[in-house]
Amino acid sequence: MLSLILDVHDSAVKPAEFGLQSRLVMIPHADTNAVTNASLISSFEVEEHSEAPCQKNDNPPSDANCSPGGLPGDDDDRVAIEDEVRDLVHVVDRVPLRLWVACLAGILERFVWYGATAPLQNYLQNAPGGEVPGALGLHQAAATNIVNALIIGSYVTPIPAAVIADSWLGRYKTMLYGAIIESIGATILFATSLPVCIRKGAAVGGVIPACVLLAVGSGAFKTTVVPFIADQYDQTDFRVRTQKTGEKVVSSRDLTITYIYNMFYWAVNIVGFFADSTPLLERYIGFWLAYLVPCCCMWLALIPILLGRNYFVRASPTSNIMPEVINALYYGITGGFRMDAAKPNAQLQHGRQVSWTDSFVEDIKRSLLTCRILLLFPIHWLCYNQTFSNLISQAGQMVTYGIPNDMIKVAGAISGIIVAPIVQQGLYPFLARRKVSFSPIARMTVGFAVLTISMVYATVVQKLIYQTGPCYDTPLACLAAHNRTVPNQISVFLQVPIYFGGAVAEVFCLTTGTEYAYNHAPKRMKTLVQSIWLAMAGIGSCLALAFTPLTGDPHLVTMYAILAGLLGGATILLWVFFRNVDKAEDETQ
Repeated sequence: MLSLILDVHDSAVKPAEFGLQSRLVMIPHADTNAVTNASLISSFEVEEHSEAPCQKNDNPPSDANCSPGGLPGDDDDRVAIEDEVRDLVHVVDRVPLRLWVACLAGILERFVWYGATAPLQNYLQNAPGGEVPGALGLHQAAATNIVNALIIGSYVTPIPAAVIADSWLGRYKTMLYGAIIESIGATILFATSLPVCIRKGAAVGGVIPACVLLAVGSGAFKTTVVPFIADQYDQTDFRVRTQKTGEKVVSSRDLTITYIYNMFYWAVNIVGFFADSTPLLERYIGFWLAYLVPCCCMWLALIPILLGRNYFVRASPTSNIMPEVINALYYGITGGFRMDAAKPNAQLQHGRQVSWTDSFVEDIKRSLLTCRILLLFPIHWLCYNQTFSNLISQAGQMVTYGIPNDMIKVAGAISGIIVAPIVQQGLYPFLARRKVSFSPIARMTVGFAVLTISMVYATVVQKLIYQTGPCYDTPLACLAAHNRTVPNQISVFLQVPIYFGGAVAEVFCLTTGTEYAYNHAPKRMKTLVQSIWLAMAGIGSCLALAFTPLTGDPHLVTMYAILAGLLGGATILLWVFFRNVDKAEDETQ
């Protein structure tokens, strides 16, 4: 299979692009207020540009509208010529309102996911009546396995959901049905968490189907909403814009997609901050109220989806391409691990007539090129997802000063809210103006490295917990803990750097990975490639199940050390094997 991937890299056809490395500048959003406000007025309409693009020739253009040096605004919004693409500053384009409406639905769904999963470890692990809130008393290993199974389901479901979206229902309907399924799951979780249901033993019977529905609904929703958001920005050409200062710039689709996803995940961090506050409700009122809030928000998420149905750009689903993809891959493997062997002319030499075209095989090759970059991400997700399980339990072993142990991860959301704008509006423009390349592989490598440092630090924190009394390496389990009410005397705020590192890694890895999966996938396979990107997190959760024997005291130091070592190795491999991908793309640009 490795040789197949190498052959794909050598022979894949890439679209020709103009030189983009000369002056890529992401201007602050404030500089584009005028055009942004103008776009909001007509944002519920798909823009149609009637201007004819200027043609480059040997003679100077006679039409003023085609002159780069015309009066400010006289040729605004026309297609840029090659010289303008090369010489003018590249900026973020105006974004239609329908795109932000789609973002709103996605943001609300993320609030529900974080709000429902934040109290789940305590809900499953701990018994009622202790210092740490609880309901079912299943202990750490069983609770962690259920949480991991939920995460696995939510990241494996996107693959069949993507096939359904691309070949049958379309992204919009798949997203809608996924939201409905997730709403039902959130309702069941709330209903069975009522005190009367917990006392009568109905909570255990309710949490399982609730988790299944949440996993299926969330998986179907998030694999479609991410490409659906980008679909709402339908501009593909470089276009000349005139700023208020009179300076002419060129709008860039790539910069705009990066900006859109950065803003989306920045907003997700904001709602994540509020979602992570549900443990306050869990601690001081009860689990039922902690689950009522996300339940209501999930039903509210249906409102923007339904209201925007007549205004959204809704791509029609194509026929089911999976059988052809599988057959083409088979012929490529049997043809010496060369995808070109699956092309129609090559198959005719073997007496076989296939239904696909050369361009279809090229699409598969592009998808393989994209997916190979994502193969190391399960290790990243294995470490990142500790924030939903074992790091919550770690906080429960420390002095929390009245803060719920599963609320300390709000530090990650706060960090993301601060870091994302600094990176988007500060670091990226700073590097671009100085023509310092910071392309996707470099960004992902930085994210991997930062998360590795976070895992090393988590190992140190766990070691410090075991070196502190009263229970040392058996926190909350000795007689001095007074029935699990006295933790080891070490401050929970030592965990804050772990979550800060996770937030930085999210900015460089999650946003970049999502953008990379969308931009590099063929048009008819975007949802499928996005689902494979999401499936990497599911594989990471599957790997987490192998660590179950180490998720109890006094083995947690060993577990965190192994995670740090694995991620450190993955960081090195990512840079060593894929750094040339950035160079190759820079050369084509």
